[in-house]
Amino acid sequence: MTLKINIMLVSILVAIILVLAGITYTYTRTISRHTVESHQQGLAQEAAKMTQMWLDHRFKLIDALARTLEDLYLTRGQDPRPILKMTMAAGDFSDVYLGLFNGTMIDGADWRAPKDYDPRTRPWYTRAMEEKKLALTRPFLDQGFWKMVIAVVVPLVHNNQVVGVLSANIILDTLQASVMDLRIGRYGYAFIIDSQGTVLVHQNKSLMMTTKIQESDPGLSKFGTYFPGRDVGSFSYRDRILSFHKLNDSGWYLCTNVDQEEALALAKNTGMLFAMAMVLKILGILALLLFLAVGGFALILFISKNRFEAIVSGKDKDLRGEIIRRKELETRYHTLFNMATNAIMLTKNGTYIECNQKALNMFGLAQDQIIGKTMLDLSPDTQMDGTATKLKLTQVEQPNASGGSDVFKWTFKRADGSEFPAEIGISTLKLDQEMVNVYSVWDISKRVNAEQNLRQAQKMAAMGEMLSAIAHQWRQPLNALSSYIASLTPAFYNQMISSTFIEKLVREADTQIQFMSRTINDFREYFRPSKNKHTFEMMDAIQSAIKLVKPQLRQHHITLDLDQADPGAPMPILGYKNEFVHVLVNVLSNAKDAINERQAGSPKRSVHKLINLSVVRHSDQVCLEIQDTGCGIPPHLLDKIFTPYFTTKGTATGTGIGLYMAKMIVEKEMKGIIQVENRYTGAMFRICLPLSPEENPLKDKRES
Repeated sequence: MTLKINIMLVSILVAIILVLAGITYTYTRTISRHTVESHQQGLAQEAAKMTQMWLDHRFKLIDALARTLEDLYLTRGQDPRPILKMTMAAGDFSDVYLGLFNGTMIDGADWRAPKDYDPRTRPWYTRAMEEKKLALTRPFLDQGFWKMVIAVVVPLVHNNQVVGVLSANIILDTLQASVMDLRIGRYGYAFIIDSQGTVLVHQNKSLMMTTKIQESDPGLSKFGTYFPGRDVGSFSYRDRILSFHKLNDSGWYLCTNVDQEEALALAKNTGMLFAMAMVLKILGILALLLFLAVGGFALILFISKNRFEAIVSGKDKDLRGEIIRRKELETRYHTLFNMATNAIMLTKNGTYIECNQKALNMFGLAQDQIIGKTMLDLSPDTQMDGTATKLKLTQVEQPNASGGSDVFKWTFKRADGSEFPAEIGISTLKLDQEMVNVYSVWDISKRVNAEQNLRQAQKMAAMGEMLSAIAHQWRQPLNALSSYIASLTPAFYNQMISSTFIEKLVREADTQIQFMSRTINDFREYFRPSKNKHTFEMMDAIQSAIKLVKPQLRQHHITLDLDQADPGAPMPILGYKNEFVHVLVNVLSNAKDAINERQAGSPKRSVHKLINLSVVRHSDQVCLEIQDTGCGIPPHLLDKIFTPYFTTKGTATGTGIGLYMAKMIVEKEMKGIIQVENRYTGAMFRICLPLSPEENPLKDKRES
């Protein structure tokens, strides 16, 4: 075969390689386009999940409220307004209300409906009756606030009959703020449309409820026929990409709109497109070198042609498959990492090596201010339970030294110096042949504040009865002081005033005043919340609770006995003393009410009125049993007695949060156990708490 033929064959081979390079380039552009669209659809799906979670939380609140109203209002006939107000606060609703089948309107925000107002004609009522289940309305004008709202509605069913509709309004601005927080890149944004394309939530408020998205831009004119019937998809127009994902149970679509160049830049962060571009450059360079060296290496290239093609084809296929696989993994990782609703922080040898955007927002710091720091650098010197931060960090890290996972509470410090409580989950994994710790951090400030407010609210709910007891307890010393003052006038006229008379009068008056002062101190100490955990004596807390409730028990002729198996034995407990006293006062008050209820049910015979407290110290814990001779607890209600907002007293006298908060304080805050059971007469509460390592705690000097 002549050299000329060889050159021709090699030239044909080079031409084929150039054609293949062009085909590869076109194929790579197609892959790039699909990659960008898939990436944007993934962002839209994650954003839709966050919005769906925001809506599902409110759906669950209204569904639970409907079941509660069937029991409290439709069955027992209790006033529903208090529970409506609680639900408004819990779900950040602007209003929660009932529309009944007879035209009655019950509003949780105390809005007075006009005389001609008929709830059965309102869009929220008709929507619930049409769907026959929990649903979401289209935006409408709230006549109470004169703002655009959407309503979560559900029919109220009693005895298999629809008797009305429960509805909760969400101001559209609230949903808009939640959606507007979803930022895609630097200039991208998110918005919501309905099944017809009408804009419901958008950063341009002039489009809301007035314009269809396909009419807002000439480039979107074909979008109106593209998205109906699809749950997810992407639509390109001009230099932008619009991706959408359907929200469940609403018929709405969560959409993202981003510039194509920015979308390409976001996709390039995964490294896949950059690697594909490098492959193209390598193929182009190889083709150019072959074309320039065709004269000198014609014979060599011709001999090794088959082998070269096999190697290049196999390597190209393997490289392309590996790049696509790595790109999918990196895209999924970055999407989940940055779209997570909690802060995620990675540490190696105790030092932060990576964190997501949520962590930067939570601490108010830049990334370079967190990377390279330790957990101690972002924490105050003392934790919320009073433990030194260094000591508690050592206690937390020891169980995780050999792997596994754990969840605990921690106090962090923001950039402005303010402290906030957090819940942290730690897990250990192997990354790049090295062991790293993954910290998942949730800001629980709102939850902690809500729990503290519930505790204080329960104390304030008891204030009226406590004040009545103080007034009853003060009546005798006030009468004595009045007698002392009245005796001064006749003593003066009868010339009986002497130094001995004055000293005796002052001494006895001071005794009465000191008694009244101690009563005030006990009352003030009870209402002061404990901020930090400390070690206290179990018997000190029990005596404090007894002093607070004893006037009420005496007023109702109830005897209280205290039995201690080992008098004088130390019983140190680690926890919040004032909150624990609150638990005891609540249980004792319930025992008093149960005894009075039993007496009221048997007016013709006298009931033995007794509350017995028994304290026993074991090797590792202290157990307190409180038994009364009251009416007991119905067996079918024993499992519900610690449920929040559940009460057997009615909303006029009970809030349903006393025993719930008692369980939270004993079991969650103090790592103990609280149980209840019925006895032959009355009920018995058992509280067991672990002993503190400190055997000789300093007693509270404020106790008299």
